[in-house]
Amino acid sequence: MHEDNQPDGHRNSRRTFLKTVGITVGAAGLETTTVAAKSNDSGTDKATNWDTARSNPRRTGAVSGTGPTPYAATNWKMDLDGSMHSKEPVVKDGTVYLAVTTNNGSADSEGYIGAYDTETGEQQWKQSDLPTPKTPTIGEQMLYFSTQVSETSEENRGGLYAVDSESGDLVWSRSDSLQWTSPIAIDQKIYTSNADGAYALDSMTGETIWKTDDIGMLTDGSDGALSYANGTIFFSDGTALDAARGGVLWRVTDADSAFGNHVVANGRVYYLRTKYIEDDDDVIKVEARSVNSGRIDWTYDIGTSNVMERRFAVGNGYVLFYEPGSDNTITALNAKTGTHVWTKELVGDYFSNLTIANKTVYLGSRYMDPSNPGTVRAAIHALDITSGERKWSQLLDQSDLKTSPEGLLAAGTPVVGDGKIYTTTYPAGSVFEHHYMQYSNFFVLESSDSLPDGEQTIAAQSD
Repeated sequence: MHEDNQPDGHRNSRRTFLKTVGITVGAAGLETTTVAAKSNDSGTDKATNWDTARSNPRRTGAVSGTGPTPYAATNWKMDLDGSMHSKEPVVKDGTVYLAVTTNNGSADSEGYIGAYDTETGEQQWKQSDLPTPKTPTIGEQMLYFSTQVSETSEENRGGLYAVDSESGDLVWSRSDSLQWTSPIAIDQKIYTSNADGAYALDSMTGETIWKTDDIGMLTDGSDGALSYANGTIFFSDGTALDAARGGVLWRVTDADSAFGNHVVANGRVYYLRTKYIEDDDDVIKVEARSVNSGRIDWTYDIGTSNVMERRFAVGNGYVLFYEPGSDNTITALNAKTGTHVWTKELVGDYFSNLTIANKTVYLGSRYMDPSNPGTVRAAIHALDITSGERKWSQLLDQSDLKTSPEGLLAAGTPVVGDGKIYTTTYPAGSVFEHHYMQYSNFFVLESSDSLPDGEQTIAAQSD
């Protein structure tokens, strides 16, 4: 059964995380090498495309482009014939790429990558001779992606793949390791990691350029486990590597902590640091560290709670995250100082990861109409980033699409690109695994001058 209370499936427990993250054991504190980290820029994201997991190599969940204005309406939609639960669409230059799971049994793994015209929905190509793909990364000529591996892996399928972005043809693959973290593509190199350590690969051939043992590892196996900014690669084990040669620039060593969910912006790397306390709840902090040295700039205590990892979004000078122990409460901090700006409780549940575009926060959720019990709709919400106040809400029209007979619907992470929103729906909370394959759909929203469907109903309950 899918565990949906977390945004888009990031559900590994902190204890599991510590077992798999590969954190260096040693005295708590900071160890620095003699190699100086390269200076980072201001962190202002100029990207208008959403070309990898969490939008860009920094994993900010933010783009400088604009979403639908002033409201949104459905442009086109389709049945996925599979599931994109815990994955994101990626968008570039008028094409949206979808990584879809069609079989995720305990002994096998299957899926496809499809390319579609963002205006018409016309399929450009489909590559289905694959194990289940994770969210791909768009390079100059190719798409790069790692795959999910089944529990028993009887077919010995999995690896890291590159396909031609114009045709979908397979260019190269690496199956010497079946499990890899989702890669980042920068300057003809691919950065990733597996159970042995961190890698830089040639983007055209997949051949190893350098390898650093026992760094990065598989972390929790989720997308976004490594990020990149100005010549430095950051990993969820608290390590920063020189992207040119793979040398350790700095490392945070604390055997009792996990440094997950990281984002690079504003000359800082932001972590959700979870510190384990024996026979007690975990202590959780937002930590902002210098990209140059790893030293702490500021911390923000968000309580003591046995919660799972959550995804940040950082943009327009704010750090956004879900409150621990809450599925529907978002907090915004000042990204430079860590001071509290606002906290907002939202109507609904099963909220997705957060997306920032042009001073607007977008998120997907499930909405139950209190005036019409039993009516469940997938919803996209737009909030003002300066206050958290809701701008509008759009209930997704699933008519003409297959939907779960349980009536369970929620929207995944809304991706912004080309002035549109791209999102998926799934049967949130279903106890039937196969329902995720049968009843997941894809939506593209465009600008509209008309008030969105359901806006007045949600406004009445929210205000």
